[in-house]
Amino acid sequence: MVTDFGKELRKIRIDRDERLMDMADKIGKSSAFISAVEIGKKSPPQGFEEVIARVYNLTENVKENLKLVADRARKSFTIEPHSILGRDTAGLMARHMNELSEEQLREIHAILTKNKEV
Repeated sequence: MVTDFGKELRKIRIDRDERLMDMADKIGKSSAFISAVEIGKKSPPQGFEEVIARVYNLTENVKENLKLVADRARKSFTIEPHSILGRDTAGLMARHMNELSEEQLREIHAILTKNKEV
């Protein structure tokens, strides 16, 4: 199933009149890998959207959207907290993520979004 990230990646490539091979050469990945990400067979690896944004000099709005759709395309995340409290919090989130209500998730999202804007 094609993801929104795959659609955005393809749009970036097509808007610049590039083939899979052209993008692959620019970002140091294989054309098969890019194709698999575009069609949703592979999740974008952590940091992939930052590489695309840098190589293609994307605007802030496009970068932010690319980050959002990249996260939505991922099935799992790797985090490396720098403190014991961070590790404890990450562990709790991982264990309880699927038990949280939509309202609780909205509250957490609002906290994280607010901290980002400060």
